Amino acid sequence: MLKVLIVDDEYYFRQALKVSLPWNDLGFEICGEAKNGKEALEKIHETNPDIALVDINMPVMDGLEFIKCIREQGNELKIVILTGQSEFTYAKQAVQLGTYNYILKPIDENEIKNTLFEIKGLIESEQSIKLEMDDLRRQVREYMPVLRDRFLNEILQGNLPFDSNELVQKMEYLNMTLISPYYLSVVIEIDRNEELQWLENELEIWKFAVSNIAADMVLGKCEYAICHDHNDCICVVLGFMDSESFDTIEALCDGIRHAVHKYLKFTVTIGIGNIYKDIADVSISYKEALFALKNRLILGGNRVILHNMVSEIRIMGTLFSVEQRSQLLMSMRIGNAMETEKRLTDIFTLIRSKNVNVDMLFVTSVEMVSTCLEYLTETGQSIKEVFMDTDHLLTAIQDMNSIDQIENWIKDIFANAVQHVQKNKYSKSAKVVEDVKNYIQRHYFNEELKIDDIAKHVYTNYSHLCFVFKKETGITINDFLTEVRMYKAKELFDNGDQLIQIVANKVGYADANYFGKCFKKYFGMPPSKYIENIKW
Repeated sequence: MLKVLIVDDEYYFRQALKVSLPWNDLGFEICGEAKNGKEALEKIHETNPDIALVDINMPVMDGLEFIKCIREQGNELKIVILTGQSEFTYAKQAVQLGTYNYILKPIDENEIKNTLFEIKGLIESEQSIKLEMDDLRRQVREYMPVLRDRFLNEILQGNLPFDSNELVQKMEYLNMTLISPYYLSVVIEIDRNEELQWLENELEIWKFAVSNIAADMVLGKCEYAICHDHNDCICVVLGFMDSESFDTIEALCDGIRHAVHKYLKFTVTIGIGNIYKDIADVSISYKEALFALKNRLILGGNRVILHNMVSEIRIMGTLFSVEQRSQLLMSMRIGNAMETEKRLTDIFTLIRSKNVNVDMLFVTSVEMVSTCLEYLTETGQSIKEVFMDTDHLLTAIQDMNSIDQIENWIKDIFANAVQHVQKNKYSKSAKVVEDVKNYIQRHYFNEELKIDDIAKHVYTNYSHLCFVFKKETGITINDFLTEVRMYKAKELFDNGDQLIQIVANKVGYADANYFGKCFKKYFGMPPSKYIENIKW
């Protein structure tokens, strides 16, 4: 029921108005009456009406003054003016003050009934919009941690489409107090070994626990923001008031490492990038921290590694790019030993052309070996079964005398890994996964291709197929399909195709914009930029 307040100085008019309509039947109730505007203000505080029927000409406080007071208080009360013919000019002023309508006396029952119904519809619409807005605000509050995480990842990846003012506004909206004169990135990764085997949901819990410890340790010492990146690492961006604070960062991170070991009973390795003035350079510091973290393969885990301690080579100088790593993994996943060897040959050809020093050669070789070990891990193979002497697998590089010897050694490692996986994959589940891969290779160009279609082709239940494929390969079917499509698209561009829409259609995308986003995710640049680079 909507509550109605009658405000009129004529007693008998108020009484007549109260009985002239079947208020309750119409969905209204008379919650009170007042003989002037001043009394009406008091009644409003007592009864909180939805609608007020207000006379213009009243003693003490007339209708216009009453309306001004109501609006100054910010009250959204719906007001209908009751006025005589001689007061028509005042009624128009009242409408300008924000009243809903005016009705001439003597009151026509149908007119006031229709006006009340219109107001009722308006109030219900406003209430519905308010509920929707409240629900949207609730959803924003619930998803705020996700939005902060996503935004910080964009900063770490160097994807900043904002100017400095927009960036500050975005951070304020996300309740991030990171703006500082100096920044650096810290990357924390849980040390995992064969004795420490967790399910995926358990890993998420432990990452959350490590994040809480890191937040507790840095709280009050500097501004900070924490997120998780796509490599399962905990990333901490720190903001400092002066560059001298960098001298304490190693001790701070070592405190985090000790606390994790003490309270969670496992170890972490922490990589630290260099300090920068511009927040846009946080992405460089992040890459430096990742680079430092990779040296765990050489130095061992459960330690803090500073970028400026392990290499004087800038991170952008790496000769083993993300694209090359993805291509190697792709070749191994489809079991193509010849293509894997060719990609390794291309990498070493590039290394020779750059005349790199021994340190850079060693780091690049370690990254390649790490990729091979990652492939064995994701396919569920025991690394020790493939390489008996795993303890000296990486340090063996340092004992070699030439780049040719290193190249042949690494090619042997990859060949053994692919051969071992191929030999052991023909279990029932592995055979199904192989059929899925072959089917995708033959039908990737079909934009209507769905997992249901693939499941029917291999005569397997949809849910079981998704589970088996992820267990056997370490990635989802959709991720594998996207990966195949992206590298097919790249081949088309490399071979001279320049029309993005045509290439998108050829690899199974009707929407060129969505295709462009996927391509940028895999290769770090949109298709147009990639085509431009090929031309040059």
